[in-house]
Amino acid sequence: MFQRMPGTPVGGYDQALLEVKQRDAGRRANGVANLGVFGNADSVKTVKGFVEDESEAVRVAAQYALALLGQAEALPKLIAHLADERHEFRKRAAVALASVAGAGISCDHESLESCTAAKKDFEAWWKKSGAGLKWDAKKKSFAAVGAAEGKSSILGDGKAKKGRE
Repeated sequence: MFQRMPGTPVGGYDQALLEVKQRDAGRRANGVANLGVFGNADSVKTVKGFVEDESEAVRVAAQYALALLGQAEALPKLIAHLADERHEFRKRAAVALASVAGAGISCDHESLESCTAAKKDFEAWWKKSGAGLKWDAKKKSFAAVGAAEGKSSILGDGKAKKGRE
């Protein structure tokens, strides 16, 4: 259990750890998602414990967090959620993918049509690059292995960068 000095605010990572223990699925989902935002490689094991949660919202939040923590196996599941009718799930998927995929693909998570189109682009990207992705912990994004060898690559901020041809 956490020991705090009186008057010390709870926030960030510590708050996320408290939230994941809640019975309310919404609070638990937010806590799991925030482990991805505020956590590090040590948080992966904790987050993986929620991929089989009884609540679908928590399971989606776990995939979101795993992607933010550099776990490529979460990406196909997030890609699938881009076409979900539930805005909350589309939003988590769109934000995580735009943040870490390095594919230069984005969508308006408010629009199911926009996300469904982006889903097709992400599926093609995954099919082409998925097996050759490497996590760049410094940039907090995935990059295709061999991208620096003169092939077109994508920066972690989503801007395309052309290599030497």
